[in-house]
Amino acid sequence: SSGFCRRPGRPGMPIPMAAMKDKPMTAVPRRRRTGRSAGQTLVVGLTGSIGMGKSTVSGWIRESLVPVYDANAVVHELYAAGGAAVAPVRQLFGSDVIDSSGGINRDALTKFVVGEANSANLRRLEEVVFPLVDLQRGRFIREAQRRGEPVIVLDIPLLFERGHEVLCDIVFVVSAPHAVQRQRVLERPGMTDEKLASILIKQVPDAEKRAMADFVLDTGIAPARTREALDAFIADCRQRVETERRRRRLISVATVLLAMGVAVVATRRARRPLAS
Repeated sequence: SSGFCRRPGRPGMPIPMAAMKDKPMTAVPRRRRTGRSAGQTLVVGLTGSIGMGKSTVSGWIRESLVPVYDANAVVHELYAAGGAAVAPVRQLFGSDVIDSSGGINRDALTKFVVGEANSANLRRLEEVVFPLVDLQRGRFIREAQRRGEPVIVLDIPLLFERGHEVLCDIVFVVSAPHAVQRQRVLERPGMTDEKLASILIKQVPDAEKRAMADFVLDTGIAPARTREALDAFIADCRQRVETERRRRRLISVATVLLAMGVAVVATRRARRPLAS
């Protein structure tokens, strides 16, 4: 495998990438961003199930100087002392969820929102936190567009679960064989098979994510090969936008020259003496 594969039947950049082995996929329709004009910032969605290497890939993207919106990092900021989520979460669950620094104690909060018996509490928490996260994401996109960034990445773990693929021009999913995924996750402190199963049941299955993606990045191969495929993808995204912008500039210049030519012809005709 080359590390990246383009979904069959998907619009996108012509990157020649072999399909990942042991992962047969059939493309399924998905909602996508509308209204983007040629040359405008390309919005790329990055997602993947737990243990698929998304955090590592997100870090590589930053090293490539592509702006990345990190949904998890935003939540951490909202929960930190002085964060916008602290007061409303305290109002929902009381001072027991506040730590000594004045921020949200995530372990204490978990007791209120994890498990089927706490599903109503989880919905109440999401009703508070999700709008704050969405506000930050909208601000990130607008500022990047104002700066004229060619490409930005939205790193959103629940991209498909929350329907945020509609915000993206391109979606790529990080994926690895299940055995690799399981090994990675169980190496985390305090993680068990039961906890992993409880997390996976709340996420869109990996196979479905891959079927809805425009591109799939294989993180189960050697990291150097995965990084090479990612770099090629980013370079191609940048090239696509630059080509669009170059065409727009040429069209703009051609339009000006045509208008000038028409004006010159009209002026010359106006100066011709009228026939007697």
